[in-house]
Amino acid sequence: MTEFTHYERNAKELVTQYESLSFEEVHAGLIDLLPEPGATILDVGAGSGRDAAWLARRGYDVVAVEPSDAMRTQARALHGAQNIHWLADSLPDLPQVRRLGLTFDLILLSAVWMHVPPAARARALRKLATMLAPSGRIAISLRLGEPDSERAMYPVSLHELSGHAQQFGLRLLRATDSADRLGRPGIAWTSAVFGLPDDGLGALPLLRHLVLVDEKSSTYKIALLRIVARMADTAGGCVRHEADHVAVPMGLAALFWMRMYKPLIENGLPQMPASRAGTKPGFVTDSFNALRLIQPAELRVGALFGGDSAKHLHRSLWEIAGTMRRMPAKYLCWPAGSEPIFAIHALRQTAAPSTLVIDEPFLWSFGELRVPLQIWQALTRYNVWVEPVLVAEWVRLIESYAGKRLPDIPQRAHALLAWADPERDTRIARAAVVRMREAGKAVYCVWSGQRLRDDYDVDHCFPFAAWPCGDAWNLMPASKKINNEKSNRLVTQAALERAGDCITAWWRDAFLSGDSEASKRFFLEAGQTLPMLSDSAQTSDILDAMKVHRIRLAKDQGLRPWEPKRVQSAAPIGIADPAYAN
Repeated sequence: MTEFTHYERNAKELVTQYESLSFEEVHAGLIDLLPEPGATILDVGAGSGRDAAWLARRGYDVVAVEPSDAMRTQARALHGAQNIHWLADSLPDLPQVRRLGLTFDLILLSAVWMHVPPAARARALRKLATMLAPSGRIAISLRLGEPDSERAMYPVSLHELSGHAQQFGLRLLRATDSADRLGRPGIAWTSAVFGLPDDGLGALPLLRHLVLVDEKSSTYKIALLRIVARMADTAGGCVRHEADHVAVPMGLAALFWMRMYKPLIENGLPQMPASRAGTKPGFVTDSFNALRLIQPAELRVGALFGGDSAKHLHRSLWEIAGTMRRMPAKYLCWPAGSEPIFAIHALRQTAAPSTLVIDEPFLWSFGELRVPLQIWQALTRYNVWVEPVLVAEWVRLIESYAGKRLPDIPQRAHALLAWADPERDTRIARAAVVRMREAGKAVYCVWSGQRLRDDYDVDHCFPFAAWPCGDAWNLMPASKKINNEKSNRLVTQAALERAGDCITAWWRDAFLSGDSEASKRFFLEAGQTLPMLSDSAQTSDILDAMKVHRIRLAKDQGLRPWEPKRVQSAAPIGIADPAYAN
């Protein structure tokens, strides 16, 4: 676009101009409205990085968006704060920002709004409003005066902006006028701050109604809600964000359905009322039963199937997708109405392949499940509290269906509905440690750099209790002492930054050397779970995505931070062992 070209050509001059002013001078009317340190801030059109750096130095996690490559390069060179996450993105849609799955306590648009074409402003503000955290604020500065045609500017006004804001539940908290700080004639500024009177979603009360009040003739509705919750929490990397909904691959929804129902069906726990005794769930077909030997943990991205297993899995997933479309998706409706909340758009069924890999193209081949944006956002942020309610209601339904026919229903059902066993989930990494040591290669604690002997742990980088993810990228070797200190706390951004070389070296030796299938699965899992990753992602990209995901966990769950103690005797990774050299 024209304005990007201008900034590319004049980056050096513009950076000098922007850096001649301070944050306090430009945003004096905003300072007392800033959130508490530790909050997450989105700086759209970050320019020279002046504002992002000022905020980062005061303890905020900042995502800085700048579409000009030249400006972004100079900003990185000037302001290298480790809690600034730079993105190449632009309004009105901000697709890269939305892929992060974050919500923001403050969204700052400093000298940006005049570049948004008037026809795109409503859409842009809607996108921004959907990324606000509860009680979050949007600060927008408006450049008043004759637009500069060289930079594709358009007229702006507080009246127009306030009208758009009202459509999306935003209210004007403050508006302040000021002269142009650079002394340019005919230019003045209005700074407006908008906020949400509440979270603006209403999704949590709706979910509570669906879980606890809505009539149920089977466990199907709870199953669909839990599937959506699990995908919102763990599969943000493979979804498509649209204007008012999120599209997720129908194959993944069917896979999660099988993964949840398989152990329940095989252990004889009823999923329908006793009055329907003898009626088996519609998705329990010959193909479903033929997969009896497959463990739920095997039904994950990257898994390879061949022969009859591939044929039965493919057919069973289609049958599950049909059941979901005909039953829970049809009957989970908005309160006081008959309009379904979720929409399933299925594709034409294909012939069963002789071999299949559960990857993104395979999962999308079944169609898509559309989830309203406000529900997806609520589950992304609050699944740690929502999912236990879903599981408890599922167990309650099973218990009511079983009556006195089966003993110990609550204990058995809870155990079978557990998404993953953390001990089993670390086996792939433990096997890698054994393989490396048998080959004579040293293994190091990723947090301290100490060489590990026989007394070591393999644990999840992000606490399993808060976020149950057993993907290979999330499994780290550590000394028992350090891992015990970490416990269920969340590693700090600074510690993750320091451990970066150790972590990527561990990934390379444990999962990415020699076995092409293991390497492919490693990147497939990361691409499904983490935001921002492309098909050509490298380990450095995964590490960057982890840092962003850490912000989300810290923000949404309030986990206690953990900073590993420095170990002076630790051998420097990359020097003590040539295998870890860059």
